[in-house]
Amino acid sequence: MAQRIKPRITVTVDPDMLEEVDTYIQEHAGTDRSQIVDEALRCWYAYVLHEALVRQHSAPKSPEEREERAVWKRIRAAQMLRTDQYHLRGEE
Repeated sequence: MAQRIKPRITVTVDPDMLEEVDTYIQEHAGTDRSQIVDEALRCWYAYVLHEALVRQHSAPKSPEEREERAVWKRIRAAQMLRTDQYHLRGEE
């Protein structure tokens, strides 16, 4: 697989944070600032996605969504009933 060329960026960081990053790099051979920033951005993006899911699932449901949920609950209940009856007859 071909290596993707990553764009180069410039960022301004708090000097104390940069010192922490450099200390971490010294203690963990094979790491560099770019890897740390890349991982930080991945964590930030995971947080953004999580927040979007929270907003999506906490938003008021439309009447259509509520009806669809009710239909799925009935389907699950019917399946559980069939499964229970199957096991009661000893048909495992």
